[in-house]
Parts: sequence; structure tokens; C-alpha cells
Amino acid sequence: MKDTSTDSINIGGVPAGERTRDAPTLVDIGAASPATASFEAAVILIAHPENRRLGARFRLTPGATLEVGRSPQAAISLPEVPSLSRNHARLRFAGGRVLLEDLGSRNGTFVNDRVLRGTAELKSGDRFQLGAVHFKFLHERDVEHAYYEAIYEMVARDGLTGVYNRRKFFEEAGREFARAQRYRRPLALVMMDIDFFKRVNDEHGHLGGDAVLKQLAARLQPLVRTEEIFARLGGEEFAVLCPETDAARATVLAEKLRHLCAGSPFDCNGVEVCVTLSLGVAEIRPQQSCFEDLVQLADEALYQAKDRGRDRVVAVGARGAS
Repeated sequence: MKDTSTDSINIGGVPAGERTRDAPTLVDIGAASPATASFEAAVILIAHPENRRLGARFRLTPGATLEVGRSPQAAISLPEVPSLSRNHARLRFAGGRVLLEDLGSRNGTFVNDRVLRGTAELKSGDRFQLGAVHFKFLHERDVEHAYYEAIYEMVARDGLTGVYNRRKFFEEAGREFARAQRYRRPLALVMMDIDFFKRVNDEHGHLGGDAVLKQLAARLQPLVRTEEIFARLGGEEFAVLCPETDAARATVLAEKLRHLCAGSPFDCNGVEVCVTLSLGVAEIRPQQSCFEDLVQLADEALYQAKDRGRDRVVAVGARGAS
């Protein structure tokens, strides 16, 4: 072959406990009332006992509820932090205010180093601690929030294509792999590579090749669901991690990506260029000990696709290759 890790989670209009990932753009929420007009909020993860996911951003919109804890159903799920209770605390955006409530946690909740008893209203700039994890609360209109937006772009996104970069991908994938193994949930990985991409660079230069990469990412992105993780791993190699998905369903996605790539030419500095994709699909197996094991399996499937003539999908499921 989801860094100073960052997330962008838009909770507005989504049932509590349902996690989403989206691009780091501001959302026009409309003006429901003067109290909530043009007001969104975000919490930033600023300290973690293992220095993971630092800078992760979780967004709140009016009417949203956001729970934090070790539970996989929590909107901010941190199962790797034992000092967190399963359902530790709740953030609620109501009546133009963001309220933080402790849910009877074992190690308590603190706001600006003071123990929280009951519920407290958060002000922009407040810091709060849940177990060994620290967050900072910000209004999205604040200058400091714009700073975090810029940091997010630099550390999480590929500069050329705008999709997640390799570092962000492996950070998110490691967490999803651990969750899938712990709770015995399906997880599939799609690895893809542009066929004969060297020819594009040789014939049209690296600027032409870059144009193809940018257009390819933009073409494929709409097919990727919000909860899936789409990334450029380097060069002409991309990947999609598919939580709660088995090899069969991931193969359907891979075939759609392949057809979309080959369906029409790309504009390479005014010249139409046709390219194809080879894709390998693998599903998590109980004996795998780390995410790299799943990557190796998907890589093997990708190499098989190339050996069989390229422009095809090869899937490796729990019962062997197909």
C-alpha cells in the first residue's frame, strides 16, 4: 500500500447513536429562531491517553443529541479508553444552548477542571474531561474553529484529490477493525489500482496524470456511503473500507466503481483518456490479528485481478477466492 486523527461528524437530523463522516465544510442550518440563527457548535478532542484521534472534531446542530462513551452505539465511541463509562455523558443542543450532562459515569465529568453535577451549559472555549479524554467546545463562527478546520484539511485530506489520505485511512481503519473483531461485526476492504497508469504519465506528463486522479476521485466519491472510508493511499492506489459490510456487498460496490471509471473518458489537458480499474475485495476473518492482515488479503485479491487481465474485480471472502 476516517495522523493527528480528525473526524467530522454531523449529528444534525440523525438519530442519536448513528455515526456519520462528512467533508469538513460548514452546513447552512437555516434560521429556526433568532436564538439559533447561524449557530452551530463543535467539540474537539484535544487529549487522549494513547494520543489517538487528536484534533477529531464532532459537530452539533440545533436539536441534536450526542452521547459519549465506550459503547459502539455512542456517537463519539471510544472503546479503547477504559476510564470512560459505557455511556459516560451526553451533549444536547436545545433552545440555542449546548448542554453537557453526566450520565452517572464511574470517573465523573469535569468542566474547566470542576466536577460536573447534573447538567451545565457550555460556553465557547470551555474544556471538559470525560475519564482520561479531554475535549474543547467551540462555536463554529469562532476564529479558533477556523484554525481547526485548516488543521483538519492538512492532516486528514490528500492534497491532490481531497479524499482521505493514507495516514487518516489507517487511523480510522484500525479503530473499525478493532470494533469489528470485538463485536464480531462484518467489515470489508476494497483496494483499487488504475491500470497502466504509468502510460498516462508517460504520454501526458505528471500534470495530466494528476488531472486523471482528481477526476477519478470526484467521480467515485458519490458512490461511497457516508459511513465508509474512501482514501488515496498513494500514487494511483485507492481504497474503500466498508463497515457492517460483507465481501458480497463490497463486491457489488467494487463493480459499480469499476463500471463508473470505465464508463466515460477523463479530460487529460484537453485530451480524452480512457482508464480502467483493477479491484480486490476482502472480508475480515476471525484469525486476523490486525488491520494489516486484512490489507494483505485485499492486496492478494487485487494482484489476482491484474494477473487475470485487469479491469475486473476479484473478491476473497471467508470461504476463499471467487
